[in-house]
Amino acid sequence: MLLSVIIPVYKVEHTLDRCIKSVVTQGIDNIQIILVDDGSPDKCPALCDEWAATDHRIQVIHKRNGGLSSARNAGIDIATGEYITFVDSDDYLSSDTYLPLMRQLAEHPEIDMIEYSFNITGGKRLNTNYADATFNTADEYWMHTHAWSHSYACNKIYRRSLFNGLRYEEGKLYEDLFLMPHLLKKNPRIATSSLKGYNYCLSENSISCKTNRKNIKQLLIAEIKAARIMHTHPFSLNGLELYKAMIYRITDIIKSYF
Repeated sequence: MLLSVIIPVYKVEHTLDRCIKSVVTQGIDNIQIILVDDGSPDKCPALCDEWAATDHRIQVIHKRNGGLSSARNAGIDIATGEYITFVDSDDYLSSDTYLPLMRQLAEHPEIDMIEYSFNITGGKRLNTNYADATFNTADEYWMHTHAWSHSYACNKIYRRSLFNGLRYEEGKLYEDLFLMPHLLKKNPRIATSSLKGYNYCLSENSISCKTNRKNIKQLLIAEIKAARIMHTHPFSLNGLELYKAMIYRITDIIKSYF
């Protein structure tokens, strides 16, 4: 099985080597690593080319700056793997992350998406853990795991065909939350894993650390749209239960900022 790893690159010359090294040393030969230089004005374009010259598994896209969604979409467009995943270039993987996850997918070909646990570092250190579980329906996964609160793109491996006809919405913050319900409308079978392999590095420049009216508004819009999409899809889920859960989530967001 071929895994395509998409790494958007923009103004990360101090963390890029760490990120790429953590991917190329995962012990998987049959892997496609796509570095998407999103018009970065620093040394990143040259660093991407240097890495590609040393590892045949690496491909580089140089494009005009279009934002994170645009960069991810450019990577999806040329991905050839049966499975696809994302890594932000200021983050990195722990060793032996992808191999056991890909083995699990090989042993259970019915699984369309697997979500694994991660660390959050920066200022304070938090651990986000998921239980080892499999969900046969998207609504079961959505409600049991409160998936609207962790619709992150990067700690998941997806069957690439889930993205057929779907791309990240450009010009939006929280683009992963906007897209996730559309992926779930295809009713994939989903597994969660306690394997803690993704290291999410918060910085003062991270979107999640920037508190302003525009960010909060877009997050609330994304949450409400997610609720509407999941409710209008003919799942077995009771709509009132979903909206109650989403109201609690939105209330938590407002409390955290004010």
